[in-house]
Amino acid sequence: MLQRKRYEELSNIPVFSCDMCGECCRMSSISLLPHEEVIVKKLAEVFDVEVKVTPGYMVYEALSGVNLAFSYVLHLNENKACPFLKNNLCLIHNIYKPYICRSFPYIPRHVKYNIDEVNKYIIATTDYGISLACHIVRRDREVLSKYSNNPVVLYHYLKNEYHAAREAENIRSLLLLALSKLWREGLVELQTAKQNAPVVNLYEFLRHVYPDLPNILKLDRILRGLEKWVKTY
Repeated sequence: MLQRKRYEELSNIPVFSCDMCGECCRMSSISLLPHEEVIVKKLAEVFDVEVKVTPGYMVYEALSGVNLAFSYVLHLNENKACPFLKNNLCLIHNIYKPYICRSFPYIPRHVKYNIDEVNKYIIATTDYGISLACHIVRRDREVLSKYSNNPVVLYHYLKNEYHAAREAENIRSLLLLALSKLWREGLVELQTAKQNAPVVNLYEFLRHVYPDLPNILKLDRILRGLEKWVKTY
């Protein structure tokens, strides 16, 4: 009986479907995971697009004397849009879209990095929410609010976007676990970020210790696919 009731509730709820309006490509800068910074710069080179990417959250690695960037920010261009937006279409849609783009309108409201200096590990906690900046969400807001306490509804409405968000958080956790392992082994010494210290991408830092990391994150496959795309077009 309960299962039938839940099924009836879900049958009244729409499923989110992006209409490619391009609104989200103009809302704000785009948050990138460390390995995505590498991909985005390569894409910018291929498409001859000027991008401005700056480090986000950082910690200082005392043994190397560098700040490790845990995230990056891809800034909007002078037209107040994502630099990969052309004629209201995403140039890289079928090649590689950053996780935050794939998960929209289910987006991280806040990412908090928790550093335990005693046990030497770092974890991240991320607060996700549905963005009302999306006109489709605003359209569906009334029916969604009736079932706001039911997590099954979120999964039903944003199934693909939810999976993209979970995958992003799994990658974030993987990188932090790898760094924490090095910390406990005495191979790194982490401190609060230092002003004016050189910045190193966390992914680039870790891949020299964990050579299989590009394969795990599928970065090698993405870059090979990009090379194939370039040859084709």
